Amino acid sequence: MVETRGEVRRPIEQGDWNMAFMFPDEVVAARERNGLVILPIAPLEWHGPHLAMGCDNLLAHAFARRLAREFQCPYFPPLFVGTERERRPDMLESLGFSRDTFIEGMDFPKNSVASAYFREEVFAAVVRDILNILLGRMKFRHVLIVNGHGAENQQAVLDRMCREFNAGYDRKRVKWVYPGFPHSLVAGAIGHAASEETSMLEAMWPGSTDVSKLPKTGKLANVDYAIVDGDTFDCSPTPDHTLREALDPRTHTDPRWGAAQVEQAAQEVIAEVKAEWL
Repeated sequence: MVETRGEVRRPIEQGDWNMAFMFPDEVVAARERNGLVILPIAPLEWHGPHLAMGCDNLLAHAFARRLAREFQCPYFPPLFVGTERERRPDMLESLGFSRDTFIEGMDFPKNSVASAYFREEVFAAVVRDILNILLGRMKFRHVLIVNGHGAENQQAVLDRMCREFNAGYDRKRVKWVYPGFPHSLVAGAIGHAASEETSMLEAMWPGSTDVSKLPKTGKLANVDYAIVDGDTFDCSPTPDHTLREALDPRTHTDPRWGAAQVEQAAQEVIAEVKAEWL
């Protein structure tokens, strides 16, 4: 709740369609309007010392809120769940580790806090259950998953769930999208905790970033901070396995750019959803 001039206003009155704050009759009215519900989902995950650990889900939450306001539909309270797998030898080498190191996701040995990754089969079970609830028991016709986590196995689970829940229907019932990454950006290589995510997070949730927690000078080694640029993820690292200067969050964070990227992505998803479902 937010106090304004002595009055307490409900989130929905401020354009925030979080289902947790909606009354049943409001949910029914929204469901009858277009049958759409939005599901933000991503794990609690290490994003360097300078970003809040909820980065992925906070971005998914903000994106879901933006879309829900456009469509006047509920979004489910954000689910802090996600999955990861062990890094492949070629990826380990690109990051600057030996090929036989065991590393799961972004949980590098020097991180001070581990990420909250679910086993892949548990994540799949959670997603399947929530889709059964939303499409079955709660009787929504369409579920738009806003997936804030880019792990390949998480994408594969969501792809599988979409095929499973869309099978036998003339129109898709489920699809998933990324939050804040327009097609032009997704088509390239996206980094982790670098200036792109830092800019978006600061734009969407001011105060959830603090680049002063990073060293003031010097290059940022992948193995030291788990801050990685997209080219390195594509197995094209810098010679010394450090973050590329152009993506250094200390010098290239720009919330205005972040807000513009999120809005561009929102407009693309809005057009897709209207074309497919509304």
